[in-house]
Amino acid sequence: MIKTASKNLKNYKKGNTLAEMLITIAIIGIVFTVSVGVFVADYNRNQTVVRLEKMYSTLSQAFNKSMVTNGMLNSWDFPDNLSEIGSYTFFEDYLKPSLILARDCKNSTKGQCDFVFKELDGSEKSLNSTWVRFFLNDGAFVAMQTNANDKYKVIYFYADTNGKKRLNVVARDIFLFEYWIQNNDHPEYVGKLLPFGHQYTREEITSTDNYNNCNSSTNGNYCGALIMKDNWQIKTGYPWAQARYVVK
Repeated sequence: MIKTASKNLKNYKKGNTLAEMLITIAIIGIVFTVSVGVFVADYNRNQTVVRLEKMYSTLSQAFNKSMVTNGMLNSWDFPDNLSEIGSYTFFEDYLKPSLILARDCKNSTKGQCDFVFKELDGSEKSLNSTWVRFFLNDGAFVAMQTNANDKYKVIYFYADTNGKKRLNVVARDIFLFEYWIQNNDHPEYVGKLLPFGHQYTREEITSTDNYNNCNSSTNGNYCGALIMKDNWQIKTGYPWAQARYVVK
């Protein structure tokens, strides 16, 4: 009787140990999966900021180089109205010589030169032929448009910082910049490449009061400004998880 009880106890302990082992392996697997997910997310955030900073530097330097060759901004010939010819002529005269391009798409909207992406709220956006498009030598894809009236002259840039690779989503790899040639109301902006929405506070940018703001219910055009205000970091509150849509 004693031997039988002892034998049963050993079998129980053996079975219990196996169950514990399986539970331990399962826990380790869960922890590993979560850790890998966190690592990948942190890496992707870091790469987003690195590419954004590089784009900011590349475009800023292009303007600085052009001023050395072409003189001060107020002497540049700027298109009076929004048009394909005006935007491309300006690009060809003042910026193209200062950039290293892999491809000049001019105003084409066909094939690899199309510019279709998702906004932060999931809406699809496509840029028309008034936007000049070009690929930089690092693969980044940029669209540029000039705009003007009596009070201002501004250039807008939509930049896909990782080119035609996925995701093609505002706030993840698509960011909007502006460069002022003339601004009568805010002359302090002239001669600077600025992320769209730079003039607002962090609290204003993250609210739902403006459709360009940086949150999941807006288009996310101000997200580049938020990253810059946070000292080139993606901090808590950035709508990273919401920017998950993919354009093939």
